[in-house]
Amino acid sequence: MVVYLDLLILDNFCADAALLYCAVRTVKGEVRWRRILLAAALGAALGTGYAVFTIFFSLPAPLDFFVRWGVLFVLPLPAASFRYKRTYALCSLAFVGYMAALAGILTALFARGEPAAGGAYAVYGIPSGVLVAGCALFAVLAERVVRRLAARVEVVACTCRVVLCAGERSVAVSGFVDTGNRLRDRRGRPVAVADARVLAALWAERLYGGRTAPETVAVRTVNGRSRLSAVRIERMEIYCGGRVHTIEDVTVALSPTPLAGEYGLILPASFARKTDFYDSGGDGC
Repeated sequence: MVVYLDLLILDNFCADAALLYCAVRTVKGEVRWRRILLAAALGAALGTGYAVFTIFFSLPAPLDFFVRWGVLFVLPLPAASFRYKRTYALCSLAFVGYMAALAGILTALFARGEPAAGGAYAVYGIPSGVLVAGCALFAVLAERVVRRLAARVEVVACTCRVVLCAGERSVAVSGFVDTGNRLRDRRGRPVAVADARVLAALWAERLYGGRTAPETVAVRTVNGRSRLSAVRIERMEIYCGGRVHTIEDVTVALSPTPLAGEYGLILPASFARKTDFYDSGGDGC
């Protein structure tokens, strides 16, 4: 058996770089080519080394499965900086998904049947240049598909930077646009839901000093009906995709339980309509 290590390293490196780029772009992370290329080089070294190792040695099936798939989920970690575990998990899943899609395309184009092997398929004879060009083309097409799918949705679930302003105080939090948030205040306007720590940092003196009387907002969940305490703030600024949407006189409800670690605020879908965002360039969320 002849193994061309230079071509094997090149193929692994280009495939990992292209798929890591797609995964980082999918979760809207910051693309830093130095980190992506470093992660791709690490993946190429591990992939090539393990391929050569399996020529001379064999591992038990469970351990072999763990090594192969474990690397796929760990490889996105050095490719970008992730503020939250959820973003890293989504990036890893996207990387594995793109890997499966590319492998499926290669199998469909270059596989040949092996009747003597019980109908198994073997992929071989792929020119290295074709594989490298295919990886680059796959990255370009995947990014365009993701962009078009996102552009067809007027309101999307995403994370935005939100600044809450009350009097002379302001606090910046990470807000999650939730299409399932249909809360309304007494005026019939949409209501955002904030973590207790956010409102405490913004309105501690007014709330606990008794100078502001909170209203209540009716909530219906799978566990029944309940009510949330809510206050009105002067202004909310939502920053998303290079644009800003400013909303005056907003009602913010107090969440009875802590929100997920990466979010401090849950926004209603009506706050994230793309047509409401104005500024220099960019889209909505």
